This record gives sequence, C-alpha cells and structure tokens, in this order.
Amino acid sequence: MKKQILFLLSFVLIGAGYAQEKGYISLGLGAGFGTAASYDFSTNGDKAHPVALGKGCDVMVRGGYFVNKFMAIELGAGYRMGFNTKIDLVPSSYNKSSGNDIGTLKIAGSMLEIVPALVISPELGSGKVRPYARLGVIIGVMNTIQTKIDESYTEDGISEHILATLKYNGGVAVGGSAALGADFNLSKKIALYAEIIYDALSYAPTKGKFTKYEINGVDQLPDWKTINKEVKFVKDLSDYVYDENEPAQELKNSYPFNSLGLNIGVKVKL
Repeated sequence: MKKQILFLLSFVLIGAGYAQEKGYISLGLGAGFGTAASYDFSTNGDKAHPVALGKGCDVMVRGGYFVNKFMAIELGAGYRMGFNTKIDLVPSSYNKSSGNDIGTLKIAGSMLEIVPALVISPELGSGKVRPYARLGVIIGVMNTIQTKIDESYTEDGISEHILATLKYNGGVAVGGSAALGADFNLSKKIALYAEIIYDALSYAPTKGKFTKYEINGVDQLPDWKTINKEVKFVKDLSDYVYDENEPAQELKNSYPFNSLGLNIGVKVKL
C-alpha cells in the first residue's frame, strides 16, 4: 500500500508541473453516515452495540489540474469530525447488585485527511453541467477515537456518579475513496458542485489514555498509576512485562471509518 501511495503522490506532483492554465481550487462541505453497522465497538451486559465511526461531517479543500481534456490530477486536504453514537448503559448480567445502573457512552472518531486522486471528467453538450468520477487514496493523520462515559450506580447503599473521557490516537489510517458528481458552471471561472462519495477506511490506534475520570466530582487521575490510565496497542504481547509506571499493553485492533455521504461546494477555475 505504501508503494501505491507514493506512486500516486508522485503522479500528482509531476502532472501539476506540466499542466498550465487548467487548474482549479474547490472548497466543500459534506456529511455522511457510517456503513460498518455490523462492527461491535462496545459491549454492555448481554447486548452488542454496533458503532458507525464513519458518520460525521467534513470540510475539504482540493486543488487539481487537467492534464488533458478528460483527466485531472487532484490533491485534497480536509478534516473529518465524527458524530457521536450514543449507547445507553444497562445492568451487566454478571453483576446483579448493580441493577439500578443508569448512564450513557458517547463514541465518535475524527481525523485530518490527505487525499491524492485521479478525476475523469468528460465535456458534454454546452458545458453547463460537467459530470465527473474521482478515485483516490485517503491518508488519515491526527486520528482520534473518543469515548465519553456518564454513569451513575448504587451498590451496597453507596451512590456514585462517574464522568470519564477515554481517547485513542496515534498511527496513520489508510483507505480508498470514490465519488460520482457534477459541476454546475455559473460562469467560465465559477462552478458549484455536488457529489456522492464513498470512503472505505480503517484505523488502528497505537495508544490510549483517560483524560478525565471523576467520581462524584472528585478527580481520580492524580492517584492512578500509569498502567491504570494509559494503554499501548501492540501486535504481539509475548514480550510484555508488567510495570505499573508504564502503560498497559493490549493487542492492536482496527476500527472502521467507512462512510457514504453527500458533498457540496464551490469550485474556482484558474
């Protein structure tokens, strides 16, 4: 996959150097829903909760050049901000004493995306509407999966209210992107565009950390050992040595950011 990404980036840069007076810059907004509904990010009690990390909105800036009448090379950069998936907490079947638990989990993912791509766009008719198809590679950096916990429970007559935030980050996400859309030309220099876009993307974080953990309004993190509040994700646990002053280690796992959505925006021709 790394060789394919380097090849596509090189193709974009080489093409940009040869193209003249055929460039464009676009700014768009989009929203989509996750298509990995069968993935169980979290379980609670006897019920599995599918979480669609791909749902959310994004802002994308793209620049491109037509190397001939029908094909353009493009480089995009944008930020994807995920919408929360809310999970209602229920009693665990193995802990009957906590039968009056109430609370929620809210899970969302975000990332900064770099998208080199090829665009095929034939000129049809009067040129008022110009359809196109785009195929690209998504490189996700500054990735985050955040879980917010709000839980209240009573056990043995003692009531506690927990507020916590757990963040997973680190690592690079790699995937593919495909879109079908059309430019609606307002003039020779300005066009509006709309497109349907599908992203196939997975992300494997390398570390995690509690950034907040309060019980009845009292911060618990200053009293915690590093191993209780931080985690490192690895491919192999065979060499793991327990150390309370180091992050705990768990096996690395990939989480899906697949999405299907609609993007609209404005394009300025150079």
